Amino acid sequence: MSSCRGWKFVPLMLCSAGACSSAFEPRENVTLFVTNGTCASGTCSPLRILGFPNDQPHTPGGFWSIELGILTGPSACLFFPASREFHVTEMPLGTQTTYRWNSSVGLALGAQLTTESQLMASPSTSEFVPASVEAWAVTLPGAGQPSPTSACSQ
Repeated sequence: MSSCRGWKFVPLMLCSAGACSSAFEPRENVTLFVTNGTCASGTCSPLRILGFPNDQPHTPGGFWSIELGILTGPSACLFFPASREFHVTEMPLGTQTTYRWNSSVGLALGAQLTTESQLMASPSTSEFVPASVEAWAVTLPGAGQPSPTSACSQ
């Protein structure tokens, strides 16, 4: 997948010849207020909230994801990490490729029941750049776009 997928969602992304740079600096403490979309009947199903970086390697183990937290009630305040790495070891040679993500790079969100295997997880929202604002809000599961909001606290 191209590392420039996010250009159409964030106008300040600059992409050329397969390289993508962001007009935003990586940030710590960017919050995500998540509403649990399974609570309609009064009972909430526990959800694993995942971020899916835009630079996805092709692996038999499914999508690379960053666990943002477990949502057990009607809503929660989670935090995006400043950065993460994902290592892929190619066999039989044992060569390793490192994929890096930081909060100034695009990602999409997804949610799955905590009883499901994370290998089956996939994104459901559009891609966005966490560091472009201080805080985001979204309802999951769902295919809606995360929207800027005021920072939340735990």
